[in-house]
Amino acid sequence: MTAPRFAAYTTGGGVVATAGIAALDPATLRPLHDDFAGQARWTLARLDAVLAEAGAGDLLRVECFLADRSLFAAWNDCFAAHFGARAPARTTLVCGLPVAGLLIELQALAALPHDNGRNAT
Repeated sequence: MTAPRFAAYTTGGGVVATAGIAALDPATLRPLHDDFAGQARWTLARLDAVLAEAGAGDLLRVECFLADRSLFAAWNDCFAAHFGARAPARTTLVCGLPVAGLLIELQALAALPHDNGRNAT
């Protein structure tokens, strides 16, 4: 499989929208962790890093894609541990993810303090 090319985020209209974020090695496109908790923690930390790079303010919404509904309770625990009382709006979907062994992918929408019109790769 060829690595896809896309921006990590785009900005406009006062918001930053992330691309899908997943715990994948960019060289091999294999999961960086075999377990759900490891993938979820890595993905949430990467989300924080992408939003910081974009200059985002308040996180408005997180959309989560899970490989199996049996992961939902563990996702709730990871989400609560990461966000606590500052949790954004959230949607969780169960779907087939494109890479074998990938258990979770996130995308997000956050407010910008000002619209800087940037994209990042």
